[in-house]
Formats: sequence, structure tokens, C-alpha cells
Amino acid sequence: MRLDKIDRIMTYAFPVILVLLGIIYYYVNPSLQGHPIQCPWRVLTGTLCPACGSQRALNALVHGNIGQALSYNYFFVLSIPYAAVAVLVSWYNFGHRLDGLKRIVFHHAVLKAYVVLFCIWWIARNLFSL
Repeated sequence: MRLDKIDRIMTYAFPVILVLLGIIYYYVNPSLQGHPIQCPWRVLTGTLCPACGSQRALNALVHGNIGQALSYNYFFVLSIPYAAVAVLVSWYNFGHRLDGLKRIVFHHAVLKAYVVLFCIWWIARNLFSL
């Protein structure tokens, strides 16, 4: 399958996937005991991975509780705008009007900074119980 065909499919599938995830996380509370999806890193090591708390944060966000979402995973919540812009410039850049923004979002320095922040978050959340 060619990449441009995948991009066309994702242009329409991505919003549907987002809505479905929103509905699922509105009705399914991952904070409850017995939730079937657990972090394998945390199960194996007892420490938090950078994504630990993302499901609970997403549940809090779809209920409009930003403060609670931040308490579950700062990095996840603060990464949402960057991820949204990355999706926007990748799949919804009709007429190439967002090419300048796309160059910034995917610039090697920005991507390296994101990876560094991701690693700092991973270490800091375990050292300082964030």
C-alpha cells in the first residue's frame, strides 16, 4: 500500500478513531481496580514509564478535569497540543498552507528536544514522585 493512500485513509479514519477513543474513555474508568490494561514496564520494574497515567489522564480530560489529568501525567497532557499540530500539518495540510508550520514541527532540533524532554520526564517522575 502506498504512503499517500495510507495518508488519505488516515485523513478520514483519524477523527473517527479519536471520537471512539473519547467515548470509550468517557465510560471506562482506568482508575478502577481490575482494569485490564496495565503498564508492562511498571509491572516488571515497579517504576513509572513516561506514559504511566496516560489512560487515567485521558479519562479525566474527556470529563473536563484538566487539573486531575495533569496530576496523572503532566507530559502526556502537555504533549497533546504538539501531537495535534503534528497531525494537522501531516494529514490536513490541504493546499500546503501549513508547510511552514510543518517544517517547524518536524525540524530535527524540535524532535530532538521532544525526545530529551521525554527522557527527562521519565527520570524526574521517578526521582521526585511526579
